[in-house]
Amino acid sequence: MNTPFPRHLEPLCREILEDTPVLVIQGARQVGKSTLAQQLAGEDAVIVTLDDAAQREFASADPVRFLQQAGSGTLIIDELQRVPELTLQIKAEVDSNRRPGRFIVTGSSNLLRTRGSSDSLAGRQESVVLRPFSVGEQLQLPPEDFATWILGGGHAPVQADDPALYVVAGGYPIPLQRTSNRSRASWFAHYAEALATHDAAEIEAGNFSEHLLSLISYLAAHGAQELVKRRIAQHLSISETTVSKYLDLLARMYLLEELPAWGLNYGSRVVRRPRVGLVDTGLAASLTGFSEDKAATVGGREHYGALLEQFVASELLKQREWSETSYRLYHFREREQEVDAVLELNDGRLILLEVKSRSVAGRQQAKHLYALKERLGDRVAAAVVLYTGDLAFSLEPWLQVLPVSALWRHPR
Repeated sequence: MNTPFPRHLEPLCREILEDTPVLVIQGARQVGKSTLAQQLAGEDAVIVTLDDAAQREFASADPVRFLQQAGSGTLIIDELQRVPELTLQIKAEVDSNRRPGRFIVTGSSNLLRTRGSSDSLAGRQESVVLRPFSVGEQLQLPPEDFATWILGGGHAPVQADDPALYVVAGGYPIPLQRTSNRSRASWFAHYAEALATHDAAEIEAGNFSEHLLSLISYLAAHGAQELVKRRIAQHLSISETTVSKYLDLLARMYLLEELPAWGLNYGSRVVRRPRVGLVDTGLAASLTGFSEDKAATVGGREHYGALLEQFVASELLKQREWSETSYRLYHFREREQEVDAVLELNDGRLILLEVKSRSVAGRQQAKHLYALKERLGDRVAAAVVLYTGDLAFSLEPWLQVLPVSALWRHPR
């Protein structure tokens, strides 16, 4: 991975630049936002980073000249959250000249909620969220689109890869380039510490380092879990209010993924707890000392199951950014029934997914899918049991059992 891989979001970004003045690329630190912005840059683009103290001073002292330095080209501003008040002047510049592709800005925190931000740029920008590399991007495959493939029938042989390799590796570009486990572990540890001690303080005034790092470690150890703030507060010996504040900080830094609860009507959906987990299973695995060889051990099997569920949700969230099928991603839990992932399409149809960290799967592992299908009928367009085995087969016309690698190995 010494040469930057093409990102599957790149075509969408280029489309946005053709008719929108400002493209905003947001995402966690070190996921490749700057590299993507540079790949989008034309010959007349000017690239500046606000991580540079001199550029920050320039932007604060003379924002008009700062924003006009690209002339008729594109100005790429890296890490805009470092000078959040600059958004007000960007708004003024765009209002005076709405030429498409004037600005590409990147941010490692939610620019709409950063302390000191003067304006949201609503109506003047379009945003994309860049996550760590998908497996398809790592393997340089065509853009994955599991949802569209399944809706089209999905009946085709699937090459089975061992998902543990990708669960443990994650998708952060720098660790993927490193060859030793020690070096990767060191990078992840320093990354988490920097977020807790430095980046959080830039977003919200205060000293968060000790408890925020403990919260990151807690989330790493529990995979994609149902959010019970009281339990977290007791574990960390802090208040539920503080837990809420820290979770919000992690979400604003794009370090936290949240899967809302799906219900049979809107009211029931609101009252159920979301699932939360770290944005990358490689980060979670490294912080807990989890490795591929532990996936099959008695002590590691349960943790691997939680990481695998988190991994599948993460891949689906990545694919959603470029999928031909628009969907919202939820989890479902009601009484004795639980479904790991619910993809709700714009027309109300559903794709249901069960994730099993076992090499054999059949009707027993699909029992909750059968139960929900019986209740919802044709609203369930398709359902899948994803498992760690090699075979792909159908249990019903609407229900398939597939290797986890079908998420990226499906025919295009």
